[in-house]
Amino acid sequence: MEPELRKKLEIGFASLIFLFFAVFLIVGVAYPPRPRELPLLVDIIGLLLTGNIIFSAVKKPAGSYKQPARPMNWRAVGLGFGSMFLYLIFTYFVGMVLSSFVIVYGCGLAFGAKNKKTLVIVSLASVAVVYLLFGMLLKVSLYQGILFGG
Repeated sequence: MEPELRKKLEIGFASLIFLFFAVFLIVGVAYPPRPRELPLLVDIIGLLLTGNIIFSAVKKPAGSYKQPARPMNWRAVGLGFGSMFLYLIFTYFVGMVLSSFVIVYGCGLAFGAKNKKTLVIVSLASVAVVYLLFGMLLKVSLYQGILFGG
């Protein structure tokens, strides 16, 4: 891939991620006061980090991009974005705690988890940790979804 095209792809991809964080921020502002603190914090950090990536990519000369050692894994990109999209939909219907299973499982597949049984166990553990840590220990009322009275 040519360095100029690689630079444009990096800027475009980072801009897309920046747009996702901006949309999540707008949606998160509508959450009730207590449950929106964590999502807004994550969104703001994400906006700052992706803004920094965009700024750095714009400043970097195209000639400094090196040929990657291996081709792009578009399946992993699709799984990552797909799991984020499903997470948003599931969060709306079943809430943040249960939908955390979807994003952990989907991103685990995207990052190349080999053992699906272990991935299911880790995903279920993440649901338990989110519930115990935020719901029980910190007393943060996470969004419960429209199916559970949210």
